[in-house]
Amino acid sequence: MTLTNILHSKTNKSSLQDFTVPEGKSIKNIFSNLSVPRNPGLGPNNWSSPHQDSYCTESVGLCGPTSEKLQLILQQNPYGFTPVMVSNQNNQMIGIALNEHLMFHLIVFDSDCNILSTTRVNDFRPHSFGGGYFYQDHNDNTISNYFDNRLASFPTSNVENRRTPYKLTPNWISDDIVKLVTHSSSVTSSNRLYSVMPVWDKSNLNLYWCLLAGNYTIDDEPPVLKEPAYMAVVEIVPDANAKEGARTKLMDSYELTNQWNNNTFAVDKDGAYFVTNGVNDSGASTGGYCWALSYSAGKISLRWQSSYENSGLLKPGQKNIGSGTTPTLLTAADGTECVAITDNAYPQMNVVVYNRSNGTILKQTPVFPAMRGCDEASLIGISNRLVVENNFGHTVTNKKSQLVTNEPGLAMLTITDKNSDSRELAVATSSEIIWEDKRNAFFAMSMLARESGIIFAHTADWSDDISATQGAMYYISAIDSWDGRVIWRIPLGRGYEFCHDYGGIYFNRSNGIFMGTRNYLVSIRNAETQ
Repeated sequence: MTLTNILHSKTNKSSLQDFTVPEGKSIKNIFSNLSVPRNPGLGPNNWSSPHQDSYCTESVGLCGPTSEKLQLILQQNPYGFTPVMVSNQNNQMIGIALNEHLMFHLIVFDSDCNILSTTRVNDFRPHSFGGGYFYQDHNDNTISNYFDNRLASFPTSNVENRRTPYKLTPNWISDDIVKLVTHSSSVTSSNRLYSVMPVWDKSNLNLYWCLLAGNYTIDDEPPVLKEPAYMAVVEIVPDANAKEGARTKLMDSYELTNQWNNNTFAVDKDGAYFVTNGVNDSGASTGGYCWALSYSAGKISLRWQSSYENSGLLKPGQKNIGSGTTPTLLTAADGTECVAITDNAYPQMNVVVYNRSNGTILKQTPVFPAMRGCDEASLIGISNRLVVENNFGHTVTNKKSQLVTNEPGLAMLTITDKNSDSRELAVATSSEIIWEDKRNAFFAMSMLARESGIIFAHTADWSDDISATQGAMYYISAIDSWDGRVIWRIPLGRGYEFCHDYGGIYFNRSNGIFMGTRNYLVSIRNAETQ
């Protein structure tokens, strides 16, 4: 390792370090040339969504940084933790940052992690990341949650470098979505616009699926569901003559009775897929469903709802009393279209695979040790493979360094039975676990680069003596998807400020990877491309 450059200024601190590592090469890459359909309302797959595409596969059709000479950039980020990002066509990264004052800012930064623009867009509500989701549309505009449960479009196709960060002016701002759905204003309603995605309709790119989270009071005893979740479809038509530059129309809404939500959702040509956490008559969150809704001719229809096991426990490492995953859509090697989540079963968590057409449970596979498993990181899913990670023990609410290790675990499963020649998977059988990493502790969403077969992950190590008082050493690691072996890991730093709690690892148009920690923007890239 050679420290090649350290820059200091009044507004930022950055470092650039060189590393010599083994080549990022899979023993056998089974994912090369696999593709994912593109939602016509989104920008290109790989760069337009916090979950990489509309199917939420947590995978990209890229290689990532795989050379033997790599560069690490650490750039101090005064706007706070930036868990989710996208990349525009000019190789700029866009993210939503949450600062210590619980304010969300839309930030844009270049490939060296220099911040070009910052715009305050929302405020944080405890126990929910509603307000922090966004995506990049087909015009490279960023569609973000905005104040008072509205949506806003920001011009992010090519942000200027003005030496000091500047504020973006919205292209348009919608009406209050919660008010349209519930007929209550942001002042009187405790509901929250959680996330949005475009309806899969190339004939009308102004239609948006809008998920309202509901309000479940986790801290009360007993807890109370104050407002249920909803799914709605809203049309937002840009109009320079309209108030805030757009006309907003509620097309339809669907109440998710006795349900609340704390995950975003996936979309395909047939509709939207999401999970909710169910509340029983005594107020306990002991149920939940995976849902499939469709939209046609101005109406939302229920295609199916299928239950999952929910212990009612808020396990250490989770934000949900229920499933911690956004659904992942994939098509198995035998042609079966599937939806995959993890549940909240006790004593052992399951990976649950549903038939996307009718909601039948195809596979239910227990993973990780009994009483030591939970998942707040959505599954990697492509073809007939799923990758699940263990987040049990992550101290998500402590704003100090975590002094003891997470329960380790990363596992790859296959969802197609061996020797199966049927286009329907066997019902309610277990998937085969191909490999399992039982040594490394994982944080947030790991991402698969399909063209190299490498999984890029945020990991941590508590093996030395000082970790008990100063916290873990945090890394970005490259893992071979074929067998789960760690190819390299690059150290970021020790303690809380280098931890990436939620969100994922993201890619620009030059195969660089980017991640936000509590205090830094992080990038790793091939050195020879610089």
